[in-house]
Amino acid sequence: MKQNIAFFDFDGTITRRDSLFLFVKFLVGHRKFYWGILIHLHILLGYLMGVLKNSYAKERLSEYFFKGYEGKEFLIECEKFLTILKTTLKDSALERLYWHKQQGDKIVLVSASFEEYLIPLCRELQIDCIGTALEVKNAKLTGRFACANCYGKEKSIRIQNKYDLKDYAKIYAYGDSSGDKEMLALASIENRFYKFFK
Repeated sequence: MKQNIAFFDFDGTITRRDSLFLFVKFLVGHRKFYWGILIHLHILLGYLMGVLKNSYAKERLSEYFFKGYEGKEFLIECEKFLTILKTTLKDSALERLYWHKQQGDKIVLVSASFEEYLIPLCRELQIDCIGTALEVKNAKLTGRFACANCYGKEKSIRIQNKYDLKDYAKIYAYGDSSGDKEMLALASIENRFYKFFK
């Protein structure tokens, strides 16, 4: 008998707030965070106005905040961030995730957020993780992405590169934004859940 598979977006779907800014504040402190946002305000406004792509704005910010960080130390901080990250999770989303577990389904977190701080959570929940990874050179972060930003069409590409969807009986997908539409389209209409969790 074939197993089912369920894909969950993270920010806004499973969480009550954006995890990236929360992580950056945790990593660099409030003062550097707000200063960084201020000096990159033109980029953020460009993104909000639709002039700049999500991936461009995000990579410029990640370069500012993460460039030069020791890779091993960064991963240690990501592990420490888990306690804070767990406080953002929606009970309704966790209940659904555990329902899938009881069904014996494979569960995959698919997010534009960084794998480095998502993996500790996924490890604890015993689910798979697909996200945006950060580039490391000479043991230090460059601030650039090691892969394409896992957003929009890239979510569908990454999923299909990792899983042969024909091997699964049912495909479920949960999302909350336009960046999830290609992932949602992988599931049949009755198994697509948009803004499902309160």
